Amino acid sequence: MSDFPSGVTGAIGHALALNLRHYGQQFGMDNLRWSDLYVDVITALKWVHSVDPATAVNVARRALQDAADEGDKQPVPLKESALCLRHSLTQASVPYGKWSQDQAEAFVTAVLMDVG
Repeated sequence: MSDFPSGVTGAIGHALALNLRHYGQQFGMDNLRWSDLYVDVITALKWVHSVDPATAVNVARRALQDAADEGDKQPVPLKESALCLRHSLTQASVPYGKWSQDQAEAFVTAVLMDVG
């Protein structure tokens, strides 16, 4: 694990979960997979990944679990969140650029491991 302050990674994860919920409501679950999440959220996640990939996986995992929380008024299904995240990671974000489909798929696969 890295030395990221928990407030930083927590804020990134919270922003990711809220972005997924908002877009799920705005665009519908059928269209979520093709939605580009906020570039600042994706850039922050890629920044964490550039410093510590394991921490980035944990941040994304918690965010997807939070977005899927059944206690929420409109939970976002885990599969739809994962597809949206995978798509969003392939979009350009400065200075981390576009991830390849393979790189995004590998990251999301790691995120989904051990998800209950």
